[in-house]
Amino acid sequence: MSDQIFEQHRARLTALAYRMLGSHADAEDAVQDVWLRWRKQDHDIISDATGWLVRVCSNICLDVLKSARRQRENYVGNWLPEPWMPSEPPKAEANLIEQDGLGQAYLLMLERLTPIERVALVLHEVFDWSHDDIAPVIERTANNTRQILFRARGKMKRDSERDATPDPAGRIWEQPKIEAFIKALSLGDIRQLVSQLAPDVILHSDGGGKAQATANPLFGADHVSRFFVGVWGKRDPRERVFHITIEGECWLLMQLNDMIVTGISASERDGRIVDLFVHRNPDKLERFNAVIADATEIDLTNKKAGE
Repeated sequence: MSDQIFEQHRARLTALAYRMLGSHADAEDAVQDVWLRWRKQDHDIISDATGWLVRVCSNICLDVLKSARRQRENYVGNWLPEPWMPSEPPKAEANLIEQDGLGQAYLLMLERLTPIERVALVLHEVFDWSHDDIAPVIERTANNTRQILFRARGKMKRDSERDATPDPAGRIWEQPKIEAFIKALSLGDIRQLVSQLAPDVILHSDGGGKAQATANPLFGADHVSRFFVGVWGKRDPRERVFHITIEGECWLLMQLNDMIVTGISASERDGRIVDLFVHRNPDKLERFNAVIADATEIDLTNKKAGE
């Protein structure tokens, strides 16, 4: 029975750990650690299994966030959180706990927070835990927890137009916007691209030192649109383009020789793209190979007028 209880919570715990750590491998390790601790417990004295599992998972994640291996000083170039792809489809009864706060923008914003702020904010915003419930997890008083959450929310916003933090007001890119974006790109129409981008749009790119990517974030609609047009003009003509929606987040995927070489997601504000997240690190793109069969290929036969 105890095994069944844990398995009922595994997907939820994995999503929780992923939000806190931004890595599938780290999240899976954390959940495995929870499992080992769960098996050693006297389950008869645990009145709230969900609460116990979430608390233990949060504490493990807090330790990982504080550890040296969470430092990103040695990462080459910009770092983006791994695309979220659950190991199993969410059950019909799954609620926002399994779905909310898993997009690239939200996870990248969380990177601004201290480990304690990150754990507290996720538990409060996603799990709707009270200050009293969160306080023991982060070893603070309820009043301290309230102050920590106040500071955390204050950090989840851009400080200036040159701040690369994603816009907290951004909404996840929708499929029609993907199709309009790729059409303008395939036509090389910079004016059409600019019209789809917010003036303060930011391009975030992650190659991990294993694939070409921008060394720093790009700011502004004109710079971002010209960058995309330039890169698109140099792409391999054999490259195929797909779009797919995973857990509510839409992705544009480029495939070459049966491997995903680029993954792009975005968020928009007032109908225009405000943040673009470009993944080129093959280690992070590898998971897309398992879902590409469910993706929809985009027709790239559009040509400029006169061609």
